[in-house]
Amino acid sequence: MKEELRKKYLIIREKIKNKENKDNLIFEKVISHPKVMNASVILIYVSKDSEVDTLNLIKYFLKKKKVAVPKIENNTMNFYYIHSLNDLEKGYFKILEPISKEKVTNFINAVCITPGICFSPKGYRIGYGKGFYDKFFYQNKIYALGLCYKECLIDIPFLDKYDYKVDNIITD
Repeated sequence: MKEELRKKYLIIREKIKNKENKDNLIFEKVISHPKVMNASVILIYVSKDSEVDTLNLIKYFLKKKKVAVPKIENNTMNFYYIHSLNDLEKGYFKILEPISKEKVTNFINAVCITPGICFSPKGYRIGYGKGFYDKFFYQNKIYALGLCYKECLIDIPFLDKYDYKVDNIITD
């Protein structure tokens, strides 16, 4: 069931029209979100392909807050601080990851901007199937904000005990 939804919504996401306009709307909503405005640390994925763009968000936050991006190490996702986009190189699945060794260990006053292929209005997500974010949220109680296009907001009919929901979703 999840694999079918993954495939279906990856195709839907790839066909989204006006992506740049939608990304700009999401950008404005993210930077004005009260939890984001009050956070001192932003944990954020580096977008690729048809994902909601986060590069502009990263550039914006680098001027205002501490920014950390995920790195997969020994089948675990850790976050490391970056100071510029030059602190990134291709890593796991050719996704940009930090080269920094400055690991985030304190998640107080942090917000995690979370990817997903699709989300339910209740905050459940279908990601890429490796469970990195679910494991991370299970181990670290942190405010999680999901980003997706409105075309990828669905009622997810199948969840398992390992699924961890985000606190809020921002769409266009």
